[in-house]
Amino acid sequence: MSNTPTMNFQAYLADTYRIIKEEPVILILGGVVVQLLTILSLGILAGPFLGGYFLLIIYFLRDNKKPSFNDIFSGLQQFGNLFPFVLVILIIFIGFMLLVLPGLLFATWWLYVLPLMVDRKISFSEAMRLSMNKVNETGFLMHFVFLLLISVIPMMLLNFLSAMMPFLLVLKILLPPFQAGCLASLYIDKFGLAETKDLHEEEEVETAPVEVPAPQIAGATEQTAAVEEDTPAANETPDDLSSNTERQNHSHENDDGQEKN
Repeated sequence: MSNTPTMNFQAYLADTYRIIKEEPVILILGGVVVQLLTILSLGILAGPFLGGYFLLIIYFLRDNKKPSFNDIFSGLQQFGNLFPFVLVILIIFIGFMLLVLPGLLFATWWLYVLPLMVDRKISFSEAMRLSMNKVNETGFLMHFVFLLLISVIPMMLLNFLSAMMPFLLVLKILLPPFQAGCLASLYIDKFGLAETKDLHEEEEVETAPVEVPAPQIAGATEQTAAVEEDTPAANETPDDLSSNTERQNHSHENDDGQEKN
């Protein structure tokens, strides 16, 4: 995990290239399916489907888990948690419509919201807080540049070139795998395994039951010990009790004889 204001863009590109090379069908076709389902649902299912898409990439890069096409729909299991992500898309869209800069600012601060929600299964508000804190701690400017490099510049460049060469529009299907792969790699770099492990440990500590010792009454221990000395053992037989009584009587007789002498 890194908290320094540096980014290894080469490593992020290498991770993205590796997963697209090893799983091209799932990444490319899955990206197309996610875009279509998001559009058909008018953005309502953007959180669950984009979340599932991110999660399969995170599992592949971080946990070496081979993805399957069904993993794209895994975000539906967290529908209630991921549904509010549509608000992020809406706010960023409004920011771009009013002025471009506010949209870019919100998009930068909330860069990690969806990966955090789907990977850690935390609430929308908590993911927004953690994302903004991480961006501010590790360098807002670097994250802003990262966003330009993976999203704004490729889209502008592709739209410009496709206006002259329409067949280049086909390359748009490569944008979702490229963007999601780079962001997943950045997320793993900045949050990593250690912080996730610490989060689970904190949750276990918080939920661990606290044992309260039973109160002790002053003198109770001494009284209990005295009773135990006066009370014969439960496992002693009648013969043992009789023998003990005879030994005690014999001892008293010897003491009386010594006193007379």
